[in-house]
Amino acid sequence: MITTELNGCRISILPVVKGLVSEYDRVKSQIDNSYDCVAVTLSIEDIEIFNASEYQDIEYDPSDFDAVYAHFLKQFGEVNVPVPAFKAVVDACRELDIKPVPLEMCDEEFTAAYCECVKIWDLLKEKRKLKKAMKKGFDMSSPESFLKGWDAMACSIKGNYAMILRREEHIAKELFDLTNYKRSILAIIEYERVDGVLQELGAKI
Repeated sequence: MITTELNGCRISILPVVKGLVSEYDRVKSQIDNSYDCVAVTLSIEDIEIFNASEYQDIEYDPSDFDAVYAHFLKQFGEVNVPVPAFKAVVDACRELDIKPVPLEMCDEEFTAAYCECVKIWDLLKEKRKLKKAMKKGFDMSSPESFLKGWDAMACSIKGNYAMILRREEHIAKELFDLTNYKRSILAIIEYERVDGVLQELGAKI
């Protein structure tokens, strides 16, 4: 857990590893009524899907990027979709009668930003990077070490990096807006975006 003070509000950030099933119990155990607000890097549409009783019947067709990510991540344990860590947030909030606050762009805004940032040559470069990654691999000493290498690869693609910066800026803005009327926030954010969000906030830890 990373804790910082901003605008008179205490923000506790819980970094999570997307995909690992073991994250479900860890994340769920951290959520309680001691916070004014529980926020998560999901869109409002994502939260609605998690809350839908039929979400388990939704078929998920992973992209090449997600498939290669899962290939490496499974060395640390069982991997599943939807993201277990985020499902834990929605499940815990439902049990506590809390409404989780979405920190991610809505689907329409995300799609518009993605189309603006990511071009066809970025997708072609991504395919080349993924093939190279399958041969060379990453530092697999820990999930966090893997994520650092994986994110560095993603950020080496211009369009991806532009989109990552858009997301971090949006997440930070949403968090800052919450500090105007909340005094304690638990924010569940994927590990590789935490440093960028803190930098956008200008937060000290």
